[in-house]
Amino acid sequence: MKIIVIGSGLIGVTSAYFLRRRGWEVTVIDRQAGPGRETSFANGTLLTPSMPEPWNAPGCWRVLLASLGRSDAAMQLRVRALPGLLGWGIEFLRNSRAATFERSVLSNLRLALYSLEVMRSLRQQTGIEYGRAARGTLRVFRDRPTLDRACAAAGLLAPEGLRFRLLSKEETIGFEPALAPIAEQLAGALHYEADETGDAHGFCVSLAGQSSERGVEFRFSTEVTSLECHAGQVKAVVSGRERFVADKYIVAAGSYSAPLLRRLGMHLPVRPAKGYSITFDRSSASLNVPVVDDHLHAAVVPLKGAIRVAGTAEFAGYNLTLNPSRIRNLLALLQQVLPREHFDIAAARPWCGLRPMSADGVPIIGPTSLPNLLVNTGHGHLGWTMAAGSAQLLVDLMGGDSLSIDPSPFALARFTATR
Repeated sequence: MKIIVIGSGLIGVTSAYFLRRRGWEVTVIDRQAGPGRETSFANGTLLTPSMPEPWNAPGCWRVLLASLGRSDAAMQLRVRALPGLLGWGIEFLRNSRAATFERSVLSNLRLALYSLEVMRSLRQQTGIEYGRAARGTLRVFRDRPTLDRACAAAGLLAPEGLRFRLLSKEETIGFEPALAPIAEQLAGALHYEADETGDAHGFCVSLAGQSSERGVEFRFSTEVTSLECHAGQVKAVVSGRERFVADKYIVAAGSYSAPLLRRLGMHLPVRPAKGYSITFDRSSASLNVPVVDDHLHAAVVPLKGAIRVAGTAEFAGYNLTLNPSRIRNLLALLQQVLPREHFDIAAARPWCGLRPMSADGVPIIGPTSLPNLLVNTGHGHLGWTMAAGSAQLLVDLMGGDSLSIDPSPFALARFTATR
C-alpha cells in the first residue's frame, strides 16, 4: 500500500515512521525546507501526561471574555479572530460542560500515558537522541487552596496511572533549590514523576533521518494546494502542477488541516491556538527540573545548553506575528520564577506557533467520511506528549491490527454525531 502524509511536524514524522515500519510505501509532503519547522520547532519541550485537561474547562467563557483587551491574559481571545471561531467556538463551549470535560481529561490521559510507552519502545528500537530528560515536572503553587484542589484532581486520576507526590514548601525548595528566592511566595508543589522533556525539533530531524534511511520519501518545500477528489475518494495531492498519487492519504498538517479539508466540504473542528516561547542560551543554569507555575500559567524548562520559558494561548486566527506584549509577558513571568537569574534580553530567541486545538480538546485520529482519507491532528498543547501514541494508534487502525487503546474518543465521527 502506498501512503501520502501531509505534514512533517511531530505528528506527521512519527506517523510516517510507524507506517513505514508496518511495511507500507510512504511519502511525506511539507511546505517547509525540513521537518519540524512550524509548531514543533520551539514548543515547551514537555511531554506531560500530568496536563491532560483541555483548555475548555467549565467556566472558560468567563476567562475568554475577561481576556478581551488584556495583553497579560494567559488565555486571550482576539476580537478580529471571532468571525473564524464562531461555529467552532460554539462547539468549544458546549464541550466545556463538566461531564464532557471530565471524559476528555480521561481520554487525553490514557493516550498520553500510552504514548510514553510507545516512545520508550521507539527509543529502544532506534537509539534516537533528542535531549531527553526524565526528571518529571514540578508544578508550583502560590496559595494553599489552589494546591489542595490540584492535589485532589490529581488524586482522582491516580487510578488511571497518573503518578505524583505532594511536596511542602520546604520539600519543594529541597527538590529544586533554584526556587529558594521565591520560597516565601510558595505554598508547595506537585511533582509529576512520569513527565519528560525533549527537543521536539531535534526529534523530528532525527526520526525523519531514520525514516528516510528506511525508505520514506520526503518532499520538502512542496506546498499542498488541494486534494483532488472523485467518486467519493481522494485521487491525488496537488502541489502547483505536481500530482502525488497514493492508495491512502493522511492529513497531519496541524492547524492547517482544517482549511485543507474544508475545500472538500469536510468539517474538521480544529482551530489554531497561538503559543509563545523564549529561549536563552546558557552555559550553565541553576534550574534542574522543569517548573510549571500554576499562578503565572508559564513553564520554565532547562534544556541542554539553554533555558526556555513557554506559555500563553492566544486565539488570533492564523496570525504568526510575534506580539511584543506577549513576549514581554513571558520575560516578566520568567523573572518572577527565577528573580536572581540574569537573562540577556538582547540574546533572547522568541518564537510563536499555532497549536491545533480541537473543539473538545481531544485529538482527532483516524478515518474521515472519505474511505481513503485519514487525519491525525487536533492535539492542542499535547502534541509532543501524544505524538508517538497517536501515530501507533493510526497505523493499527489502518492495518486492522489489535488495538492497545480504545480509538472511539478520538474519532472524527464524535463531532458529526453531536451536530
